[in-house]
Amino acid sequence: REFAGKPIEELVFKLIGKMNQHPVRSTNYGVMRKTAESAKQGADYDMSNPLSMHTDHSVYQGTPGFLQFLYQAEGSVRSKVCDGLALAEYVKEHHPKAYKLLTEVQMTHSSRNTLYTREGAPRSVYDKETAPAPFELVNTHSIIELDAKGNVEKVVQSETKRGVGALPYDIYNDFMEAYELWTKLCEDDRFIKHFHWPEGSAVVTNNYRTLHGRASVPPEMNRTMAFGYVNKILVENRYRLLKQNQAERANPEMDSRWLTRVPNQVLERMVLASE
Repeated sequence: REFAGKPIEELVFKLIGKMNQHPVRSTNYGVMRKTAESAKQGADYDMSNPLSMHTDHSVYQGTPGFLQFLYQAEGSVRSKVCDGLALAEYVKEHHPKAYKLLTEVQMTHSSRNTLYTREGAPRSVYDKETAPAPFELVNTHSIIELDAKGNVEKVVQSETKRGVGALPYDIYNDFMEAYELWTKLCEDDRFIKHFHWPEGSAVVTNNYRTLHGRASVPPEMNRTMAFGYVNKILVENRYRLLKQNQAERANPEMDSRWLTRVPNQVLERMVLASE
């Protein structure tokens, strides 16, 4: 189990850098398997349990998982994703009052994680013999988060980890109607893409935009899937380095001594001018 995620760990390190380290788990990737034992780790790890469309890290403040890497180590399945940006734009156009509530009202997602031992090994949540290393996670935020210019920056959605909402009484009914609309649209085929996911392949998603659901696993098939995340700062700075390399190739006299100090907007114009 501990080695199932090594291929994706090595690939991500080569492309970007180290994946985010989990607060307790010994590896910086997690592993899900279709076994009776794995199902005891809770609903997230029980592959017979259907999950509504969701983004990951909804319980982590700031949503540190920007890029999500999913590696199909064993088995071939059929899975699905939902375009959260298209969904948000649809609500904005057709349900403006609901959109306003979903972008302004704060919701809470929370959980207590007891899935690992103090040594970082996976454990069953029903195991009374093995002591967990518990930690608490809570994040209060809007379902649709906007940037300073009012554009959609991310969607944060997980019905299974939704906590108690401290909603003002006078907007409770209106907000819950908007939220019910949102959750129904998350399952709407107009915004969902189904795809075949063969063994040995990886899926990379923008976790700020893409919701995903439970893969369909044939009853007779064994399945092992490894997953990990990279934060937005690391991704953006890796992209910046690649753009610096591109500018250096176009103009060898403009080396890293100069380009390291150039602001992003200037570097972008230099690269565009060289194309």
